Order: sequence, then structure tokens, then C-alpha cells
Amino acid sequence: MPRRVRVRTGDSWTPHLARARRRLAGGRPEDAAREYRQACRLADGDHADPAVRSALRQWLGLALQKAGRGQEALRALTQACELLGDDPGAAEQYARTLDTLGLVQRDLGQLAAAEESHRQALDLLRRAGAREGAVRAAVNLAVAVKDQGRLTEARGLLADIEPAARDCDDPALLGHTLLTLGLVHELLNESAPAERLARQAAEAYRAAGDREGEAAATHNVGRVLDTGGRHAEAMECFATSLTINLEIGAELGVSDDLGAMASLFQLAGQDEEARRLHERALDIQRRAGYRRAVVATLCDLGLLARDQDDLPLARHHLLEALREAETLADPHTVYETRVLLAEISMLEEDYPQARVAYLAAAEAMGDARRALLDEADAVTYFTESRLDAPGMLVRLSLHLRDRAGALEWADAARGQELVRRLAWTALPAPPGAPETVLAEEAETRWLLRAQEADLRGGGSADAALLTDYRRTLSRLHRLEDRLAELAPEYVSMRRGERLGWNAVTALLTSAPSPDGPEGTDAMARLVLAEYHVTDHETFVFGVTADAPEPEVVTVDVTRAELRELAEAAGDTLARDRAGLGAHLADERLVRLLAPVARWAEPGDVVYLVPHDSLHLLPLQAVPVEGVPLIERNPVAFVPSASVLRHCQAKRKARRASALIVAAPPAEHPLAFAREQALAVSEALGGQEVPAAADASRESLLARFAEPGRAPDIVHFATHGVFDREDPMRSGIELAGGRLTAADILGLRLDVDLVTLAACETGVSQSRPGDELIGLTRALLYAGAPSALVALWRVDELSTSMLFGQFYAALRAGSPKAEALRQAQLWLRGRTIADVLDYARGARLRLADDLRALAAVRLEEARLLLAAGDYTVAAGLFRDLVACPDLDEEQRQGAEVGMLQAMLVMGTGMRTGTGTGTGTGSGTGMSAGSGAGAAPDFGVLAFADPYHWAPFALIGDWL
Repeated sequence: MPRRVRVRTGDSWTPHLARARRRLAGGRPEDAAREYRQACRLADGDHADPAVRSALRQWLGLALQKAGRGQEALRALTQACELLGDDPGAAEQYARTLDTLGLVQRDLGQLAAAEESHRQALDLLRRAGAREGAVRAAVNLAVAVKDQGRLTEARGLLADIEPAARDCDDPALLGHTLLTLGLVHELLNESAPAERLARQAAEAYRAAGDREGEAAATHNVGRVLDTGGRHAEAMECFATSLTINLEIGAELGVSDDLGAMASLFQLAGQDEEARRLHERALDIQRRAGYRRAVVATLCDLGLLARDQDDLPLARHHLLEALREAETLADPHTVYETRVLLAEISMLEEDYPQARVAYLAAAEAMGDARRALLDEADAVTYFTESRLDAPGMLVRLSLHLRDRAGALEWADAARGQELVRRLAWTALPAPPGAPETVLAEEAETRWLLRAQEADLRGGGSADAALLTDYRRTLSRLHRLEDRLAELAPEYVSMRRGERLGWNAVTALLTSAPSPDGPEGTDAMARLVLAEYHVTDHETFVFGVTADAPEPEVVTVDVTRAELRELAEAAGDTLARDRAGLGAHLADERLVRLLAPVARWAEPGDVVYLVPHDSLHLLPLQAVPVEGVPLIERNPVAFVPSASVLRHCQAKRKARRASALIVAAPPAEHPLAFAREQALAVSEALGGQEVPAAADASRESLLARFAEPGRAPDIVHFATHGVFDREDPMRSGIELAGGRLTAADILGLRLDVDLVTLAACETGVSQSRPGDELIGLTRALLYAGAPSALVALWRVDELSTSMLFGQFYAALRAGSPKAEALRQAQLWLRGRTIADVLDYARGARLRLADDLRALAAVRLEEARLLLAAGDYTVAAGLFRDLVACPDLDEEQRQGAEVGMLQAMLVMGTGMRTGTGTGTGTGSGTGMSAGSGAGAAPDFGVLAFADPYHWAPFALIGDWL
């Protein structure tokens, strides 16, 4: 706020100052500006103190800003700064004036200048020890940073200063802080905190008697409610805000309220009223030079004209909006305006022009991503409505018969934030590149990450840090330019660039790889099948190394249908251990996999790139030509072709050592964890199985943090947890606590394979843009080229058997995808007799572990029941009911099994247990061969995909 000017009756300008204050308090900022202007003239003529003349001009600037006369306000505040520039004794007043100047510059769209003004003001106020002034300048700086799309930095600034704002004895300042923080949450689509903070801000402003602030906060509450579909409540908020702004003469606030109310009228079909309000708001905004609001209003008018089929007028409004948006240096605004222009071209059926417009929008989206330093912010910001451009480019490219272009954009439409973050991870040095340049690049990249971390934490308030960050970024770009000629593929990965057609086919070249593990066969033919799911159909792209362009098949299966299928399969898995096969045989899934059989011969390695809810389904188990796909082809999954490039680049040339972790927490024991560990160790030739103390969370984090101590293979046999509220809290339960996805992000895993033989370790939360948040993402970040993860809660016994076979095949020289294929098919063909033989061997290996022995015996009893050996099963169940080594859930399972066996023996009715084992085997009864029939130990024990198909190989197939 301006310096308090002492009113003396002898000063000629005193009466004008007093009248100006009354006019301003009465909601007449135009009249107040006239009085302030006259006071300035008289004070100049009286050669008043420069500090007084500066303060008067600052008051004049504020009145002009409130009256919507931005350019005049800018001139007045610039003069106010000039009057104080050479007076070291007026540093604090100069800083406050500079801070006010930044507010006007921001309203006029001069965002870089506004940022610089607020930054200088903040520095001066901190030096002067003006605590409240410094907090206000920091909040204003955060607003300027936010308006340039740098939401991560803005949030860091606000989080850094919020405690100080709460400590200040100024509720208006607290309101300003909360209001701005709420705006950041709103832009990140976090509606609950946005609404809460806006309401708190309104209360703070009301307590301070700041009606203009109260109106702004009330308006923001309405905006959040509008976004959430609560339109009637939103209209009440806008009407309340408008009433206040009209009373105090706040023209810019009036224009915001009119525009918001117009949008609601437009939504209700009252187009003429909407146009009238938009045009009234636009008149205020143009007169004030309020360019950000001008862009929003022009876009609204463009949409209104579009809805009334006046496409020329819509294009006129949107082109004007784009010209204004491009001067604001906010990539988010540019992107959204370009998407609207592209939609007009689509309606005009000018498809080449629409493609040009969507391409420009996609480039703007890339700029917007680069402004978001924090991954969570980027993933949250880009909702489905903000990702129209890549999806539309897929459709347009297909319409224009550019199949390669369609594939490029289908790939670019998924996991772009993952690809961008992978660009910062460790990559092998490219051959032929100068070691000195690579070393400098690595050092610069490390420095840049450290500086980004500081910016995320509020460091944007430090002008020197921001300058250093920009210099470091420029230095990195220069180094990448030097490397581009010698190592173009390396630089392309570092920059997170989209994959063109030639780059995609290069990933499928089947030439022997010097980087592949010794003894493996890298000569298999590779086929990539990439899915792109839409609201209307699903596109399936097929790619081979020698194809001139991708094959494309359109399947009339919609996004909603696939989500319904995935949900139904998930419900079955949650209830029972049988029945998944029926879901996977759904004719819609069969049609989606059918093209793969045309493109891949039996034995070819198939890379599947799922999309949307397809990530939740074991596509390798879907029937193709009457048999599961895995029966004819090894299968690996990748989030995108761009991610595959990173996985292949991190392929390791060794597979000699392994770390097998089987140390679940004592309160959640796993009966088969030790058995699985022993089986895996034996299959790998006696590899390390550390004691529980050495396999705790802390011990493993310390081990992986030490260079050179990472094994080639890491296998976890413990509990897995998927946290749906916070996917980065998902993890594996160990002694000493959960090893989370967030923990893994901080590691550098110089390994060939990480296996998570635990429940739901492959489940990820799918965010817009097909960003998969969970353990798999974390493992790829940390450097693992391949991960073997589970899509649902797995059965312990079948999992132990599967991994013994998998690692035996891996050790014998099979690539990972082929080893998994062999193990899954082997498990699928095991009879109850085979599994009982395995269980007897497990009992010998676990002779000193009474709890594990009891668990094995329980599985044997269930197998005997499934085979029809009711007498032996009933006796074994009876013994187990009294066994102290079972937990309560296991004992209840034994009681149910005993009753089932006894019921069959008493009635002759055979149980409906099927061939599954475990607690979810079912309790139904059916007619047929009962207690008198001979047991059938030739029944397949694990025929349902629940048992043999939960694990998916993500990443490199080799």
C-alpha cells in the first residue's frame, strides 16, 4: 500500500486528497482519480517532498487501476518509482511502489515485467525488515509466476510464505495468500482445496473489511463450484461478487463477474443474454487493457458463435484471442485457444488446416509441460479436456491417410510425463561422443535437477537462483546441441522427443544385441501392437521392422465398454479364484487381439502397448485363434514405444547375481515367502537370500544407494499394496516398513530385472494422458529395463511354482519374455497330482518352520478336496482346525473345507470347488460323482488365468 501521507491544512493539495479518499470509499474510482491527479499537480507546483509526490501518484495509480484505466495507472506508478529511485532513505517506499507497479503490469499482460517488479520489491522489503510488505510482495510474485504457467514454482513460493502470512496481524494479507494458493490448486484441478482456500480467503478479507478482496474470493468460490457442476450455487457467488464490485466501483471485478455469469447463461441456452454480458465485460477489459481477461472473453464469444453455427465470426473472435494470448507468455492459454481454433477448422471440414492448428496446439502443450517442474503438478494439470490435441491428431492423420503420423500421435498421447522424466534418468554413454562433453552434460543435468528442487520449494523468490537456473538450462541445451550430430538418438531421448516412424521400427530390429545377456537369443522377430482407445472406437496399430507403414485396424469397442469389462473382471477377482477366463473370452477383447495373430507368426515376440483400462487386463491370456495369446507368442508390455526406447537403452549385459528378498513384516506373515525364496534361489544356482534384518526397508535403501552394490536381478517375495488414494504410497511390505514407489523413485537401480512377486504390484492408477502412477512407473524411473509385476492379489502356492520355472528358464538362456511364457504355460498344465508332489517337497524344505508347514498342509487339504478325495481331505482339515500354527483366517478356511468334505460324504453331492486352491475356492454343491467316485488327481489345478496369468513383463523383452 502507498505511504501514509500526512494531511496538513496548509498544503494546497490537502482538500483534493481528502475528497479523493471519500470518492474511493464511496465506490467512485473515476472521481477519485481526478482528485488525486489534481493533488499531484498542486504538490508538484509546491515542490513538495519527492516521497509525498510519489505517494500521491501511487494512490492515483491504484484509483486508475480500479477504474479500469490500466495504461494511465502504469504511467502514474512509473512516475512514482522515478521520484524515489535516487533516494536511499526511501527504499521501503520505493519497494512498495514497485510492488504496486507489478500489479498493474500483470493486469496489462506484462507478466515478465511484473515478475521482475515483484522480485525487486521483495528483495528490498526483506532487506528493510518490512515483514508484512515482504509477504505481500512474495504473494504478488507467486501470482505473476502462476500466470506464466509455472504452477510448481508458484505453489512452492506460497507454501514457503503461508506460515509468515498466518503470523502477520493482517487478515487481508492472509486472505491474499490463501486466495492465490487456492487459484493454484484450481488450475491443478484440485477442486476440494481450491474451494476450501477460497472460502477461507473470503472470511479473512471480510474480517479485514476489504470488500474488493472479499468479492474476488467469493468469485473464485463460484468458479470452483461452476467447474464441479454446481451451477446454481456458482451463480449466487457471482451475483454476490458483482454486487460488491458495483458498490465499490471495481471495474475489473465487474468484468470478471459479468463474464462468469455470461458463461452460465450460455450453458443454460440463453445465448442473447450471454452475448450481452460478454460484450459488456469485453468493453471494460479492453478499456482497461486487461489482456488475460480479453482472451478469455473472446474465447467465450467464439464458442457462442460456434454454437450458433456462425463459424466465420467464431474464427474472428478466436484469432483475436490467439494474438492476445501469444503476447502473454502463458503456454496454457495459447494451447487452449489453439485447440478451439482447430475445432472450428474441423467444423468447416478443412481437415489439413485443422491438423496444422492441432499441431500448433500440441507444441504449445509441450511448452506448458516444461513450465511444470513437478511431475505431480503436470499429471494433475493435464485433464482429458486439456489433452484434446494429440487424440484429434490421431483421427486427422488417419483421415488424411497418414498412418505413420497417426501412430506417432497415438504414442505421444500416452505417458508423456513419464517419457519427459525418463529423459533425466541415467542412460548409457553413446559411442563416439566425447567423454569430456558427456561428463559436462551429466554434471549440468545434476545441477539443473538440484536447482529445480529449490524452485519447487519456494526458491523462485530468489532472483539469483532463478537466473542461475535459466543459465544452467541454456548451458544444457548448448551441450545437447553439440552432441546432436554425433549421438542424435541419445539427444532425442534426453529431450523427450516424439518417436517418428523410423525410430519406432528401429526398436523392432531383430539383429543380435551386444548389450543382451550372454547366452540369450536376440534374433526373434519383434511385433509391436499399440492400442488407442476413444469414446467411439479403438484403433489398433501393428508395427514390424520391415513394414513401410503401420497396419491400422479399427475395432468398434468403446472406452466405456472396456472400462466396464475391466471393472467386471476386477469384481470377479475380488470375490473368487475362478472365472477370470470367461471375462477374457469376451468377444470384444477377442476382436481387439485378433489383428495381432495376423501380424505375428507363432514364436514372434509381441510388444503390447495397452491404453486406458486395457492396462488392467492380462491381454496375454485373451484367446487368439482359439488359444491364449501367450501360447503362440512371448509377450511383453510397455507404456509406450517412447518408453520402450529407454528400456532398451538400459538393457544390461549380465545376469549373474541376484538378491532374493523374502522378509514380510512379522505382523503380516506369508506362509510361502520362504518357500518361494528357496525355490527361486535354487533355480538361479543358489543365490543370496538375506536374513530379515538385512532385508529391511532401511537396509535395502542403503544398499541400493551404494554404487556397484546392485545385483543383476532383484526378486521380492512379500506383500504388495496398491494405495488408490495415493499411488506413490503403493509399495512392498518389509520388515521395518513399506518400501514405497516414492522411495524407489529416489534410487538408481543398475539392474537387469526387478520382480515384485506380490499382490497388485503391477496395478497403476491411470491419469489423463494415460499416465500410470504406481510401482511400475517408479521402477522404470529408477533404471530397471524390465519389471515383472502382478495385476491382482496372487495365490502363494501357484506363484512359488511359477517363479521356480521362470528363473530356471532364464538361467538356461531364455529371454525374459520367453521364460515367462514357458513358466505360465507350464503352470497352466499342472495337475492336482503335480501340485501335491510340489507341496510334499515344500514340506521337506520348510521342516523347521511350523507356520509355513501348516499353511502347506492346508493347501494340500484343499487340493485333495478338489480332486474328490473327501475322506483324506476331511481328516486333514480336522487336524488343521486344531492346529495352533494357523492364523484365524486360515483356521476358518480349514473349518469350511472340513464341512464341505463331510457334507459330500454324507449326501453324495460333490462340492463345487472347481480346480482352484485357496480361500476363494467356492462352497457350492452340485450333482454328479460324489463320495463314492474315485478321486481324480489328473484335474488341472491352475487352469483359470487367475493362477497363471497375473504377472506381466513390463519393458525390455530380452
